[in-house]
Amino acid sequence: MASNVSLLLKVAELYYVEGMNQNEIAKIIGVSRPSISRLLEEAREEGIVKISIEAPFQRNNGLALELRKKFELKEIIVVKDLEEYKYNMENIGKAAADYLEGIIHDTVILGISWGKAVEVLVDHFAQSQLKNSLAIQLNGSLGSEGSGKDGNELVYELGQKLGGKYEFFNAPAYVDSKELQVALFRQPQIEEIVKLGRKMTIAYGGIGNLAVEHNTLVAAGILDNEDLVTLRGEGAVGTMMGRAFDLAGNEVLYKNRFPVSGELDILRNTPISIGAVASKERAKAVLGAIRGRLINVLICDEELARELLTL
Repeated sequence: MASNVSLLLKVAELYYVEGMNQNEIAKIIGVSRPSISRLLEEAREEGIVKISIEAPFQRNNGLALELRKKFELKEIIVVKDLEEYKYNMENIGKAAADYLEGIIHDTVILGISWGKAVEVLVDHFAQSQLKNSLAIQLNGSLGSEGSGKDGNELVYELGQKLGGKYEFFNAPAYVDSKELQVALFRQPQIEEIVKLGRKMTIAYGGIGNLAVEHNTLVAAGILDNEDLVTLRGEGAVGTMMGRAFDLAGNEVLYKNRFPVSGELDILRNTPISIGAVASKERAKAVLGAIRGRLINVLICDEELARELLTL
């Protein structure tokens, strides 16, 4: 015989909304625990309770599978395209947070740089209590409001969300002379943060391209279109940790800019190195990062995934 609807509503509310267990509800209602289990089942059958599982983003597993056949990476996640670049980046941030939350552990050393890909990750990262974790900044700061949140702000926020410690890279992202670059790398604090970079267990960052649009370095006023043309002429296709690289993942030196960051080899030697990218314009940059073993995990949108399959 069907139970009273008001009883089903009360039991369902206590269990699903108030978070009580079945024993607690049984004491309140004055029935046995198996009776509560039966009432909850009946509430589902009557449509009083409807359970749905909603992913925070949608994946294209078919495209991811095609990419896995082409590239030997540890993981590939392709998120479905939305109408605008900024929305695709938000979904990539959600996917990256979801992936990282599944693999991080209490002794993780997580290194990040700066840029939109890092910003959306930090925004969507859930609060954790990993007291022995460490978030580190992999390169110096841009110091420009036009480029979004800077690396020191992002690593602070990430460290807070991890529930552990964080370390800044207390230097500018670029300097104007080789002598100053060398002098900075001799500073004890810089030496220490670079050493930590060599010990990190997970690296995460965007992969910059050498076009003006959506370019963090251009937005920060570090590079202009002439600089980008020169870099492309030298064979550069992308940037990571502020360092330019070619289609083989080899570093391409700037003419008048000297990056203050760890070497690209730090990424190659990190157990999990994640590149998070959107838009087909970055396909060659991603290809160079893959060929150069700068990343072994890729999180991207459908547009970029399809372009990669043509290269």
